[in-house]
Amino acid sequence: MKTMNCIIPFLLAGFSVAKAQVGIGIASPNTNARLEVSSTNKGVLLPRLSLVATNSASPLSAHIAGMTVYNTATNTSVPANPVYPGEYYNDGTQWLRKSTWNDARMITGGSISDPISLITADVVAETASNTTLSTVSFTLDRPSTVEFSANVSTKYTASGSNTTPLSDGAIKLCTVNFQFTTAPAGVSTTAFFGDHSTSYTNALSAAVPGDVYLNPYSVVTLPVGSYVLIVRGTVLSGTAFRIGFGGGFRDMIQVRATPLQ
Repeated sequence: MKTMNCIIPFLLAGFSVAKAQVGIGIASPNTNARLEVSSTNKGVLLPRLSLVATNSASPLSAHIAGMTVYNTATNTSVPANPVYPGEYYNDGTQWLRKSTWNDARMITGGSISDPISLITADVVAETASNTTLSTVSFTLDRPSTVEFSANVSTKYTASGSNTTPLSDGAIKLCTVNFQFTTAPAGVSTTAFFGDHSTSYTNALSAAVPGDVYLNPYSVVTLPVGSYVLIVRGTVLSGTAFRIGFGGGFRDMIQVRATPLQ
């Protein structure tokens, strides 16, 4: 009986320790945390190791969801799954790099300027007219999520003139979008993306209307490589007219890349 009286308190004490929260540098850790570290002049240092590729668990023996490490290596020998120094977490099938604001890179459009000078095109009736408004060349050294956006002004006038008002009452269709003319294998150089379209019908007034803005936008995941991007304007109408692109004061083109790995 005396033996049992000694064992039971030890068992209860062990159960209490197993259920309690663990605090480092704090006497009463948060009850919702299994572990709380508190300090005013020190941090938590993650395990530092060299990853091989995002699709390889090495140097771990297996992918483990929730695992977090700091990778010290740069390895691009597996082009589709490179790794770079930084914090990575594992989703159970691969390593994913935690991106920060500092990783985002403004390829173009990071300053206040007007990237499109006035470009005019005389449109033939019932014939689509394509106009290249701007060309942007860039290179990605990592697979990235790339954001494309633009704000492009358009103005509609009588054919052959920048100032004569329209008076035909016909609908004018206009689209501004993006297209790659040069890209790595696997990325289309024929497809348009980010389309924004509008239709315009003149009010049969004596005054030339103000600018109508179009805002193409797209987010695309792209591989490493060199790219040439064009911003394109396409217009069509049943009657001839002139369109002016980029004559406004708020024209803008931005391309921003955030590395995925």
